Amino acid sequence: MRYRKNVGDIGENFAAELLTNSGYKIIERNYRTKAGEIDIIAIKDGTLHFVEVKTRNGDRYGYPSEAVTATKQMHIRKAAEQYLQGRRMHWNRVSFDVYEIMTELLEDCM
Repeated sequence: MRYRKNVGDIGENFAAELLTNSGYKIIERNYRTKAGEIDIIAIKDGTLHFVEVKTRNGDRYGYPSEAVTATKQMHIRKAAEQYLQGRRMHWNRVSFDVYEIMTELLEDCM
């Protein structure tokens, strides 16, 4: 279990760095509610982005984004609604994004 958590942390840190380098302002990481979790919440160009990061060591079990099932999407949406309601925020533009990170490709970047 700890190994999987470490792989996930590596992917989330890499995604956060990519977002920051691309001009996103990260406002929260690992936002958790009973409804679900959102890995990264960021703002860019007037759009609020709820980012799910999926990291894999290879494609033996499919691509990372395939793990974002309809149920997972529902949990993310409910968590996003709770985030906005809890902070009394209203956004005209909201985006739900999935970042796929393959650790074998990260070795070339590190």
